[in-house]
Amino acid sequence: MESPDPAVSALYFNGRSSRARPVSLSVANGELVLRGDDVERRDALAELRLSEPLGRSPRLISFPDGAHCEVPDDASFRVMLARSGHRDAHVVRWQFAPTAVLASLVALAACLVLAHEWLLPRVARQVAARVPAELAKRVSDETIAMLDANVFGPSQLPLARQQALSARLVNLKQADGPVVLPQLLFRHGRSMGANALALPSGLIVVTDELVALARNDEEILGVLAHEMGHVSQRHGLRLAIESSAVGVFAAWYIGDVSALLAGVPAALSQARYSRRFEREADDHAARLMTDNGMSAGHLADILERMEAPAGAGQGADRDGVASASSPTDYFSTHPLTDERIRHLRAR
Repeated sequence: MESPDPAVSALYFNGRSSRARPVSLSVANGELVLRGDDVERRDALAELRLSEPLGRSPRLISFPDGAHCEVPDDASFRVMLARSGHRDAHVVRWQFAPTAVLASLVALAACLVLAHEWLLPRVARQVAARVPAELAKRVSDETIAMLDANVFGPSQLPLARQQALSARLVNLKQADGPVVLPQLLFRHGRSMGANALALPSGLIVVTDELVALARNDEEILGVLAHEMGHVSQRHGLRLAIESSAVGVFAAWYIGDVSALLAGVPAALSQARYSRRFEREADDHAARLMTDNGMSAGHLADILERMEAPAGAGQGADRDGVASASSPTDYFSTHPLTDERIRHLRAR
């Protein structure tokens, strides 16, 4: 017969009262031996349920009849169990294996990257597609109200010039993808400078500084066609939705996107599109310009001038509108690379 291992102190609860009885535990012949002043029992280890180790919390032993033990010294208890030949479940053993812990961390990191780079954008696309037109309009109205209060100033562009640009934009023939019904709003950019901003409803804000920077209307139409690409693909909504990972899955699962969209105006006003979104909008603009007898090179020309150092390549002041902005202001929301310019000129 095996001799019992050194005893481990524990507290025993019989399952019928809250009284804790100090006991000692040992293992012999595959059984857990429990002894105290007024209690003694032997139970097969295979019939007991042992809790997983959790930091410095007591280890719990649950008996078939509803009684349980709390073992404060889990380290000694694990040694005693190991000497008896008892083995915890694989998951429990892995918690104390450095290789398994490291592998788990690597797997977790891989899952997070996969979720962020692949799963979240696809779910965000589905959620954005469910946003009804009236809700997109409300979000757009709230966003422009926020920008008017904190960023933009009244446009100084003559009304006739505004109407002429609006007419040319509305009359563009749209052959591919969802038809966008654009509505132009003109604002003085102030600190935002030469810029254009598309909102989910099809509202496109263009600053006086951008008009002043352009050398011809085709350059302006190129930028506006790019913004229409963002509207067509719902990039603004998708970007704002992706910024709330918990909210996007709740909206996708429950089907109610109204609560999630409460924070969209703030997100849209500071949107920074990914390179993938910018390429999609560039491609949309190139197709739209080609279908309407214009070269995508016009968009590349004005983007190249925007990327130039401050003060270089400024367009002439048109219609009495002063150009006081840095061309690089546009890239606070539209990051640009030489590759994008080359791609546009190659079309």
